[in-house]
Amino acid sequence: HQRSTPKYQAVKKLLSLLRRTMGSMSSFPVNRTRMEAYPPSVPPSSVGPPPSMRRVETTEEKFYRKFTQEPLVPIGCLVTAYFLGNGIRSFYNRDALQSQKMMRLRVAAQFCTLVIFMGYVGRNNYDFSLAPLYQKSKEKSHQEQQQQ
Repeated sequence: HQRSTPKYQAVKKLLSLLRRTMGSMSSFPVNRTRMEAYPPSVPPSSVGPPPSMRRVETTEEKFYRKFTQEPLVPIGCLVTAYFLGNGIRSFYNRDALQSQKMMRLRVAAQFCTLVIFMGYVGRNNYDFSLAPLYQKSKEKSHQEQQQQ
């Protein structure tokens, strides 16, 4: 009964088409030499080895790494959430002054968290060494002197 439905017949035709297509693909050469793998415009020596594979970092590992590298950002988020929760609770209890105070503190905490985050980004992207090109050239000349 189920085999006579139009849906079943369509799936059966699709599978037979896929089998025929995959069968014809097996005639393509699978093993190619290194020279055949690259177009003639790119010499194989310039390509180099493939990149090394890295293990994918889990969410927990990334959270732990970020928390240890930049501990003030998650702390700022928690402080912001605390002020937000207290402000909503004060609003629910119809305490307008406390609610207004908590919402102002929430905005201040958000601002501080954003400033701290930008500080971490700046610290990670700024080179604090004095005259980095001079230092590199000095190290290079020192290494050349040691080799002689």
